[in-house]
Amino acid sequence: MLHVGRCGSTVVGNMLAAHPEIHWDREVFEPWRRARLDVPEDTGPADLIRMRYEATPLRYGFETKYLQAHHVGAMGLTPASYITLLRELGFTKFVALHRRNYLRRIVSGAVARETGEWHRTDAPATRASSIHLDPERVPFGGHLPLLEVMETLENGEALLREHLPEGTSLWLWYEDDIARDPLVAYRKICDLYGVEPVHAAPDLHPSNPFPLSDMLENHDEIASTLAGTRFEWMLTD
Repeated sequence: MLHVGRCGSTVVGNMLAAHPEIHWDREVFEPWRRARLDVPEDTGPADLIRMRYEATPLRYGFETKYLQAHHVGAMGLTPASYITLLRELGFTKFVALHRRNYLRRIVSGAVARETGEWHRTDAPATRASSIHLDPERVPFGGHLPLLEVMETLENGEALLREHLPEGTSLWLWYEDDIARDPLVAYRKICDLYGVEPVHAAPDLHPSNPFPLSDMLENHDEIASTLAGTRFEWMLTD
């Protein structure tokens, strides 16, 4: 599964991990990047993936934040070369998970950093967390202007469409396949794997299901930044 974070990957991944015929390895490169996996020091990305899927008899799957600013860049690869590497390792089925509203994805990440709460396990949020989002310094593998981050997310989608194999790639959208009912995405991925879905229930709740005007202290400033751009509609979605 290739995604950009804050798009529902964790809730779907948790359900996949509970399937008896699937070994879902989640974001395996996150602990590897932080040196929290017990592997030889000279282990490279290809070695790590190979040793993980060879260790299980089940259908193997995992997630990667595929943009240069995230896991792939930390591996010294480009998104295109990473997809090539996966195909050389024998991976034939890919899930591309995206969120159409880039602004909500960015705000969700900013709220999580400020509050320290990345996922809600107990109950749905009842009150919005309010943040100030600097349109010139958005955290994204560093600090970038808001419009540059949005263009990066847009270009990432285009890159996947160019490099993922047709016929064995599944495109999922947070808004269509996860937001209302994560089981929609879960069933589609099970179908891609060729396994019957087993009973599963989402174990996480939406973190920020509030109007952007309630979450952004400087909503007017963000609106001014996006005014007249192709991203302006994201303010009201």
